Amino acid sequence: MNRIEDLRDLQAEIPKKKLVIGFDGFTDSVARPIRYAATDSTEAKPFETIHDFGAFLMSKAGKSCSVELKMQARQLGGNLPFLSRAAGYLGLDVSCIGMLGENEPEKLFKDMPCTLYPFAASGQAMCLEFHDGKILLSSDCLLPADAWEMVLSATDGRAAQMFSNADLFALVNWSELSFAGELWEHACNSIRQQDKSKFAFFDLCDVSRKSREQIDHVLRMIGGISKMRTAILSLNENEALTIGELFFHNMHDIAGTACAVRQSYGIDEVIVHTIHESLLSTKRGSVCVPTVFVNTPVISTGAGDNFNAASCFAAVMNLEDRERLVFANMYANFYITHGYSPSLTKLMASQGF
Repeated sequence: MNRIEDLRDLQAEIPKKKLVIGFDGFTDSVARPIRYAATDSTEAKPFETIHDFGAFLMSKAGKSCSVELKMQARQLGGNLPFLSRAAGYLGLDVSCIGMLGENEPEKLFKDMPCTLYPFAASGQAMCLEFHDGKILLSSDCLLPADAWEMVLSATDGRAAQMFSNADLFALVNWSELSFAGELWEHACNSIRQQDKSKFAFFDLCDVSRKSREQIDHVLRMIGGISKMRTAILSLNENEALTIGELFFHNMHDIAGTACAVRQSYGIDEVIVHTIHESLLSTKRGSVCVPTVFVNTPVISTGAGDNFNAASCFAAVMNLEDRERLVFANMYANFYITHGYSPSLTKLMASQGF
């Protein structure tokens, strides 16, 4: 029987799976840039694509311009909140150690179906939405003290134990936080006993702003944790292409890049997800499944994090390689087309299971 269908009979097992996720957290202002302002007889018309918006900005080079924004929402943001919320709705036992508030969780995060360990105020970001993607504008976040000491304080000194005991720990948003590398190192160094039945999941975020040396270092760190846990690196198309260009002779084949990263750095599994296909490269081989493209998404911000949440779920629930991709795509597609992260029951019902 299809293992995805089997999930209906494994509901009691799902809450037993413990996830620990770190370390970001943002408050997002979501908006659509307006190309043509509203008139008495017509509604405002937003820029449909990033290309259109970019062309408009290029036409203003050497001049100046003003862009009207149609504000859509003020909501939780960042990789950790989106991933954690989706994993919690799927029924997993999720603990979040993140920038979710200084002394207690900020209002936007309080309804997340997770146990929250806030160690710093959330960052602020502006997300510009288009039909073909998003542009995220954010500033770096500065902390008033040593980042790991703040994490230890927020968890009553239990952070290392939490990471070590988790069935899967996920570290996200390495690229956008100046202190993320330090925290990732501490989290990985917390793992003292080898247990390859447990997982370590990594999402670097957009690496294009990082140097070759910095990217090489973090990939080596992920390869190192593969000695202790089954390490999974998740990349989107932009990240895979950047790494292929930097490390593998301008390689533009994402399947080849996934395999090369895995073999060169000793990483157990590499996932690459794009708007057209998703693939998983392991020592068992490579599998690829098509993505159902959505021309007019209700929301695109957080789509990759929902894909990753479902990937984490599929890993700890021991789905087969192809089914892991199918399930992750199924979940992300629901999020994009409906605008929210579903429960497992609602997802299964929407697929006719």
